[in-house]
Amino acid sequence: MMKILGVLLFTLTLFGAEKPNIILFYVDDFGVNDLSCNGSTFYETPHMDQLAADGVKFTNAYTAFPRCLPARQALLTGKYPSRFDVQPYPKQHLPFEEVTFGEALKEEGYETSYIGKWHLGHKGQDPSKQGFDHIVHTGHAGATKSFFYPFPVEKGHSVENPVKGKEGDYLTDILRDEACEFIKSKADKPFLLVMAHYAVHTPLEGRPDLVEKYRKKLKKMGLSEGGHSDDADIVRDKTGMHKTIQNNPHYAALIESVDTSLGKIMQTLKDLKIDDNTVIILSADHGGLSSRGLNNKRPLATTNAPYRQGKGWTYEGGIRVPHIVKWPGKVKAGTVSTVQTIGTDHYPTMLEMAGLKLKPEQHIDGRSYLKALKGEGYQRDGMFWYSHTARPDSTGDTRGMAYTEGKYKIHEWFDEGSLELYDLENDLGEQNDLSKQMPEKAKELHDKMLAIEASIGNYRKQGLRSTQKRLEKKNKSKKKSKKH
Repeated sequence: MMKILGVLLFTLTLFGAEKPNIILFYVDDFGVNDLSCNGSTFYETPHMDQLAADGVKFTNAYTAFPRCLPARQALLTGKYPSRFDVQPYPKQHLPFEEVTFGEALKEEGYETSYIGKWHLGHKGQDPSKQGFDHIVHTGHAGATKSFFYPFPVEKGHSVENPVKGKEGDYLTDILRDEACEFIKSKADKPFLLVMAHYAVHTPLEGRPDLVEKYRKKLKKMGLSEGGHSDDADIVRDKTGMHKTIQNNPHYAALIESVDTSLGKIMQTLKDLKIDDNTVIILSADHGGLSSRGLNNKRPLATTNAPYRQGKGWTYEGGIRVPHIVKWPGKVKAGTVSTVQTIGTDHYPTMLEMAGLKLKPEQHIDGRSYLKALKGEGYQRDGMFWYSHTARPDSTGDTRGMAYTEGKYKIHEWFDEGSLELYDLENDLGEQNDLSKQMPEKAKELHDKMLAIEASIGNYRKQGLRSTQKRLEKKNKSKKKSKKH
């Protein structure tokens, strides 16, 4: 009895009754190797590095989908995006009946804010309808049209509560300041802040002073400047073109601006003396933009090497993301966890951080990683990705699904009718297909993957039609532009 009591007292002390503030710092199109603490020698991320030094860095973290919109569906709901949304997307991307972690924490007394890219619905379907009382510059568009004032938006889109500014202002900096002001206004209450930067998504448009800084750095490193459609380091295969070196100065400038914004937020917490009771979770929606289709000439941002491919793909380069958690006094600083996490897992973890009961009927695909924060090592159950549509014209990806359980990962490519099996422990780059050498393991994982697909619904035919319509529309647009 005394032993059980001791464990309970320890747990209450470590993860106490006082509700912590929670900040989710969510970066767009940010590759897992785009941090200097993850090995980049070109990009500079001193504040993210400090966050890792002060907290826990996860080395096997994943998004629930390798594209912006579905990844956010999974993040907010704790569900695989295919469970409630099918291509072509309906006008409302996050059904009102879904209970987001914003709603769950708001119900328990949290002040809630969502700043930046929403991408989950137009006016009337913005974050204020999904549990966030304070919203700033939340747009449905996948990107800002420019990071510079007056911050124009894509045609047919708008933003809710747009920021003000003046000539020369940079959107990442303005959103950072808005986040700091929200924190100051709620310093005496438990708050949830989602800082969802539009960076480092396209347009690849860094501040001129920072772009010049990285151009000079490239010269010192003896590297050619990247960021052009014909970068010398781009290689070609049957699926498309793939970048192999980090050398885009505009992308590096975008990253530094985002990193600086994190630093300013961290300093604001210190100035207010609330940093010891604030959790900061850093993550991204998917892998970096490193691939494009064979007939696409868009400049590429980065490389995810040694991981294969990037944004749009269910290979590791498309789904691996940074994941760092700082929780002063609650988790051991400077630790590294190899526990696998996925984007659906933040929801239940936040609930447990706040001392709240889980909502398994809602975040059904999420698994709390609180035990990993406490230093425990364990094997998470299998993770699933379902990409029933593709953008071969854009990022070059093809239709398929994937499933990871432990060190093994299986892919099924729908249109090619093929399976691939990889041992991620010994083959991070997914180069050695073991499906023929290990048919029993391939069948075991394939059966599990098929069972999950059956539970959410088989959307392969709808996805094929959607992909074909996309390509037809693109081709018509190209023919029309040639006539003019």
